[in-house]
Amino acid sequence: MHPTDQTIVAISSPAGSAARAIVRLSGSGAAALADGVFAGADGRPLADVRPFRAVDGVVRPADGIELPARAYVFRAPRSYTRQDLVELHVPGSPAAAAALAARLVERGAVEAAAGEFTARAFFAGRIDLSAAQAVADVINADDDAQLRAAMAGMGGWTHHLCATAAEQLTEVLATVEASIDLADEDIHLAAADELAQALAALAGDLRRTAEGAADVPDSARHVHVVLAGRTNVGKSSLVNALTGADRAIVSAMAGTTRDVLSASLTLDGTAVLLQDAAGFAAAADALAVAADSAARQAVARADVICFVVEAAAPAADRSADAALLGEVRAANPNAPLVLLANKIDLAPDPPRALRAVADELQIEPIAASATTGAGIDAVRAALSQRLKLSAGRSGGALGLHRRQKRCLLAAADAAAQAAGRLAQSADIIDAAEWVAIDVRSALAELGQISGEVVTEDVLGRIFARFCVGK
Repeated sequence: MHPTDQTIVAISSPAGSAARAIVRLSGSGAAALADGVFAGADGRPLADVRPFRAVDGVVRPADGIELPARAYVFRAPRSYTRQDLVELHVPGSPAAAAALAARLVERGAVEAAAGEFTARAFFAGRIDLSAAQAVADVINADDDAQLRAAMAGMGGWTHHLCATAAEQLTEVLATVEASIDLADEDIHLAAADELAQALAALAGDLRRTAEGAADVPDSARHVHVVLAGRTNVGKSSLVNALTGADRAIVSAMAGTTRDVLSASLTLDGTAVLLQDAAGFAAAADALAVAADSAARQAVARADVICFVVEAAAPAADRSADAALLGEVRAANPNAPLVLLANKIDLAPDPPRALRAVADELQIEPIAASATTGAGIDAVRAALSQRLKLSAGRSGGALGLHRRQKRCLLAAADAAAQAAGRLAQSADIIDAAEWVAIDVRSALAELGQISGEVVTEDVLGRIFARFCVGK
């Protein structure tokens, strides 16, 4: 990061060609630097333009090159960074945007680091750290569910949670410290058991919030859907059918897939990592042992499991399917499951085959054929439904990063410890000094989320997740 008295510049639009590219400047010299490359149609310098106005004109990103452009001017402190900020919107040529940014650097701007615009907003008090982290989550969101969780963070629910808890803790701390200052006076401020109950209730609220919120990954994460089942039931063919691409090698030889094969697809706006786990099998060799271990690990991490059987399999194979399904359930008992009867096109009597599968496994199967494509849409629909169930179990749209959860739980522990001390005391003054330490500890943990108390290492990790220009 650069000193805040320097004017930073970066391309803030996504990489690649588009209708428009955006070059952003922030700092006291933003308007003057932009005037060096931009000429408004009305001839006025940008320094004289009223804030929140758009000015049409041209930019000269290089000698002999002139492009139509529009400049947007924002004045401190009413801008994203609380500094003077200028955006130059030009035709969406990556080369033109890069040349314009380079020309501005030549004139005295410095290239912004990743996340530096948002970092300036944070250090200026424009947003707190939870909101800055939510901005990164929006940028990195891969699907609708991740975007909804990120937007909830930007909407301020994390900030509101911490601010409300901090206010309650501060009131308790004020009472406790006043009892210390007035220890020699005959003044009754509050009963110890009243403060103990308030702190215990707050600790419970913080703990329930932390434990109930969905995990927001530190980088974009796809939902994991794992295809599990015996060898040679057609899992690899299903990967190809569901993704519409030949991602897996298909062979009649059992055990063709020896590793966990991954492919990406989108189901109802959710980014999914579809994983074909190698068939669980007896350890015939060292490679089979490794494949079996990888398959079991994939199942244990799955958000949704699609258990695949062969529709027309003989009775002995159905018994093996039932035993393997028990192992899969044991490895991940909480993941929603879809039972898929593949190769339905090879069953002489499909209804009878499906009844046999349902009777053996005690689950109604979905019939499909990866070869003909029959039933694939039904499989997608079933997986989408299970994904919604999985999302509901993980806390819905409200999410927290693991670091934020750790801080909330630590704050809850400190508040609970203070409550315990007060509950065992006849009067506040008996435990006042230790209670004050506990409450201050809880406030410090909440400050780690809001950014009021935070280390450079934490800030570095958060802003490193941003792209340049944000």
